Amino acid sequence: MSINKINAEAKESLRKYFKNSQDVKHENEARKEFEDCLIEECQEKQSNLDTCYGAVNNQYMHLCGVLATAYELKLISKDEYDKLRKQVFDEVFN
Repeated sequence: MSINKINAEAKESLRKYFKNSQDVKHENEARKEFEDCLIEECQEKQSNLDTCYGAVNNQYMHLCGVLATAYELKLISKDEYDKLRKQVFDEVFN
């Protein structure tokens, strides 16, 4: 085996185990941002998200109830009921 081939294999092997300086810089920046993040902020954002999800889910359930009542009272047909329910779902969750 030639010295050039050994050197090439050694360089390739080292590349697999060591990161370049740019990767290390990005990791350090990400780690610093993570360390600066307060757990209280994350918990507050999660709480707000949960509240919004609950409100949206309640609105969806209310609209489905209204549609079901309208269908039971024969105010809308089954096709209209299905179409409106799908439309409500698409608007709320998409």
